[in-house]
Amino acid sequence: MNIIRIENPIFTSNTYIISSEKHNWVWLVDIGGVDGVINSLSKDSMVRGVFITHSHFDHIYGINKLIDTFPECIVFTSVEGKKGLYSEKLNLSFYHDEPIVFEGSNVQILHENDKIELFENCFLETIQTPGHDWSCLTFKVDNCLFTGDSFIPNVKVVTKLKGGNKEENIKSLAKIMSNICENSIICPGHGEMSKIDALNPLSCY
Repeated sequence: MNIIRIENPIFTSNTYIISSEKHNWVWLVDIGGVDGVINSLSKDSMVRGVFITHSHFDHIYGINKLIDTFPECIVFTSVEGKKGLYSEKLNLSFYHDEPIVFEGSNVQILHENDKIELFENCFLETIQTPGHDWSCLTFKVDNCLFTGDSFIPNVKVVTKLKGGNKEENIKSLAKIMSNICENSIICPGHGEMSKIDALNPLSCY
């Protein structure tokens, strides 16, 4: 399994490309600028699905162009995340220059502990981590945790936006920490990927 991190222009959010040398399809975690994704793919590559960590606009603003480019792409999100995809107020884009409303319908809802097979014997597991937003999901693939904005090392989680909840955030941070092992790699919604000290993970935020 290979992971490429793309830093997007809006709020420097991250999009991740998950690929395998044996296959011509890839998976995404969040979607900002689509051009950066396309430029990182080979000509015969296809995007099979995109996993949305939460539906704030800086993590979904390229979603309509993505589906235009790859019509068979499945959008994976939470129940609350789906509501955000179709609401410019819930995804907060209403308060910025270009409101975003998802124009597609190929959405699959994920719940706690759901597993999606990405490649042979390589699964993505869903962890519900509300707090930053009610739609937040963390995704675990092998030793990698795609935490979105639920956990960014050395950055305090923002819970004051619409849909945020400080108490839920505390529970979600504890859940994320319980999934950290000795060789874990954190792939956050903003900033660099980083290895975590499993013996003292709380020192990282």
